[in-house]
Amino acid sequence: MQKLYLGLDGGGTKTKAVLIDQDKNVISKAESPGSNANVIGVEPAVENVYSAIKAALPNRMNGQKLIGVFAIAGVDTSEEKHAWEKALSNHKLLSSLFEKPPQIVNDTVAALRSGSEEKNGIVLISGTGSNCYGVYEGKEAKSSGVGHILSDDGSAFDIGLKIIRTATKAIDGRGPKTALLDLLFEKFKINSINELKNLVYQKPWDKTDIAQIAPLAEKAAEKNDKIAIQIIDDAAEELAQAVIAVAKNLEITNKQYTIVLTGSVLENLKVIQGKLKNKIHKVSPKAKFTLSQVDSATAAAYLAQEYNQ
Repeated sequence: MQKLYLGLDGGGTKTKAVLIDQDKNVISKAESPGSNANVIGVEPAVENVYSAIKAALPNRMNGQKLIGVFAIAGVDTSEEKHAWEKALSNHKLLSSLFEKPPQIVNDTVAALRSGSEEKNGIVLISGTGSNCYGVYEGKEAKSSGVGHILSDDGSAFDIGLKIIRTATKAIDGRGPKTALLDLLFEKFKINSINELKNLVYQKPWDKTDIAQIAPLAEKAAEKNDKIAIQIIDDAAEELAQAVIAVAKNLEITNKQYTIVLTGSVLENLKVIQGKLKNKIHKVSPKAKFTLSQVDSATAAAYLAQEYNQ
């Protein structure tokens, strides 16, 4: 009987589970709501993890046990990791599915594996939030990744927030006119500051809602809008500094290594990607860049196999 490996990517918005066989063939995938314990608490997060895994399992397991790696956002300390391990062991239905307790890692570890099989490297994530992690010869380093109040610079949330604040300033005269205002009004089919206010506060908007408007920056930059160009340059600078900080801590700025770029900002906003590479190469000229090749849940499944060879 061949072994089955379960990879899980637990983010703030979604939890994704992927089941693969020993030849790395994907058997099934499933999703559930987010499982960042810092956002919803450990017990609800574990329930969402269980929901995703249960949905990914074949109808008949015939008593076969899984080997798993859970890549969870917000697991940054040994205390947070221990809290997860304890909660998982207390969830009898979940723990009974595995041959041994699943290994818990930060989501950046799987994100790095999503783009590279190399043991050394750096991953830069810029989606709704931003985060950077690197490892070189066993030494680890991190930057950013401590939430939208303390960090998330260069993320879609950061870009989106600057867009709506810039638009507001343009409306009431505190700032220059910008194509971002017209693009924002066009996107949401509104015509006034009061309609914008109602749109933002009635729900109210959360990080994901704000992040969704980040692509407007590139559209405005294509119109040669100076404000949008500056927002994009600032985001590229912040993301570059996150990578440079990690590279300096790992003492690899003059060495050859791979940087994996992942997340909606880096994958979809090509202008930021180009600026970012130029800024990093000024400090770390031998760095190579690659985009993620598989999603992080699949990468976590690969890690489950590799950790248990």
